[in-house]
Amino acid sequence: MILRSEQDIEAFLKMLQHGQEVADATISFHAVLDKPIMQVATLRACLQRLRNLEDLQLSLHRLKHSRWWRLLRGICFDRLDLFYSNAPHDVISQFLWSHPRVAFLRIEECVKARRPCPLDGGQLPELCDVSAPVGCVTSLVKNNPVSRVAAQQGAPLIITALMSSLASTTTNLTVLELDVNPSDFDVLGRIVRAAPALTALKLLETQTFESVSYFMLSYMLSFS
Repeated sequence: MILRSEQDIEAFLKMLQHGQEVADATISFHAVLDKPIMQVATLRACLQRLRNLEDLQLSLHRLKHSRWWRLLRGICFDRLDLFYSNAPHDVISQFLWSHPRVAFLRIEECVKARRPCPLDGGQLPELCDVSAPVGCVTSLVKNNPVSRVAAQQGAPLIITALMSSLASTTTNLTVLELDVNPSDFDVLGRIVRAAPALTALKLLETQTFESVSYFMLSYMLSFS
């Protein structure tokens, strides 16, 4: 189920209000809006009726912090294992700690330049696949069994912190996708030392991390 407008959300809520059958059959719900949503309560009412969600995406255009809290406060899905959102990370952290079965996580940049990331220290025992900014990935790999990582927007010092986290974790990382600065000449060496079990590596090289054009370097590596 993919909803791309507020009108779609309103129409779906009407369907849910006619009977529980549609709600019970819905295991995937994606709200992807490129315009500001006016009525968060309508979207929240949809979420409250969906008991069996396994896959949730909430990508909402310029939603204020307080409205994110209002949307997700107290919402819980017992079967959720995939979550993708552009919500602020303190909101995401509170949501995730109520969803320990999440295995696949996709999040966007922190709204505020806050260190440590609000996700730091959280434990998700099923988490295996993460896509997030480098600093936030660093927080997540510390305590969780992550085996696949896509890390974006990383300055060399932050990438170094990520490599340190990878080297100290007990998990064998097998897949890594990483944004790198072309001036960071030792990045491959640090990756090999930090993640000796790596089998697939993709590096995205850019002159500046604000650039919209990337020169892609893809490596398939095998370590014996």
